Amino acid sequence: MHFYATVFLPPTPPADVADAIAAALAPYHRDDYTHGAFDPSATWDQWAPASDAAAFPLLPRGLDRLRPGRRRVAFAAAKAAIDFPAIQDRAVRHAAGEFDAWAELTAAHPGTRPLTDFDGQGDWLTQPAVQAVATAAATQRHPYFTFQFLLADPVASLADGRDAYLARAAAQALSTYVYITLTGDWLSEDTGNRGADEHASALSSYLESVAPNTILARVRCHA
Repeated sequence: MHFYATVFLPPTPPADVADAIAAALAPYHRDDYTHGAFDPSATWDQWAPASDAAAFPLLPRGLDRLRPGRRRVAFAAAKAAIDFPAIQDRAVRHAAGEFDAWAELTAAHPGTRPLTDFDGQGDWLTQPAVQAVATAAATQRHPYFTFQFLLADPVASLADGRDAYLARAAAQALSTYVYITLTGDWLSEDTGNRGADEHASALSSYLESVAPNTILARVRCHA
């Protein structure tokens, strides 16, 4: 299982960020867990900086303003340097692509039903539209039909319509499956069984509470 985590760090020189991330993650290493009672849902065994596609876009400054189209990104940056509206815009545009691609697919295969209508996932997967998404996800070549999209059950998750789906994407844009606070707490969608929506709201509230010079680091973990 791979997932993204947001690690909150105190003001840290760039040269020391990697070591600071490692130190923040260390108590939750699967083979060297030291943060209280062992929690199998709060572990990792490998981590790496987020790729540019998942990194933070940075606010333009200086020469960047003179070179339209250039977008600087970083996997770790001070809160004050991150372009949060750009993150939300990216999420909304991606959600729009997901919704429209699924709408086109289900128009060709009307009557596609949600997972909850079936006794098991196998029968649900036999539906032509769902099978098409699964096949596309396996190739990893489709821009929107991924395993994450499939496992969320698009029939159910897109049922409230395009506007609602895009609004939810905007609300969850800043969220990652896990975030680690400045005091070293690991908080995820599984914490207190709060789910993705409550988790995203909690992360946003925490983000608002930290100082502008707080470092945010986005990393990709394997558990």
